[in-house]
Amino acid sequence: MTSRTLHPDEYWKLTGTEMETIWPHLDPSRSVVLVVEDGEQIVGCWALLAVAHLEGCWIHPAYRKRTSVARRLLASMWQAAREIGARTVVTSACSADVRAMVAQLGGVELPGEHFSMRVPCQLQ
Repeated sequence: MTSRTLHPDEYWKLTGTEMETIWPHLDPSRSVVLVVEDGEQIVGCWALLAVAHLEGCWIHPAYRKRTSVARRLLASMWQAAREIGARTVVTSACSADVRAMVAQLGGVELPGEHFSMRVPCQLQ
């Protein structure tokens, strides 16, 4: 078995894996796809993605039914995303209001449960 980084020209080989719906959206300059192969067959894969991740969307309760705050936050956020070269952003929704806003903006719920892990300073 071998472990290697999959070249973007080979991403099509991820068809049939958990990555098959994800690889078409990857920006090869901001992602690394790792594979384990047994001969020519991919037997394991995992992708490291540099994504723009939004968190902490909040509007004061007295301003939640007004659209001006949300509109201003969105305009600023889209501009900031463009400035860093992001083509997509990821966010969580911790309230029904944010969930509705994200859905209205075309947000798609990601499958599975998402976690945060610290990278160890050295291999264990």
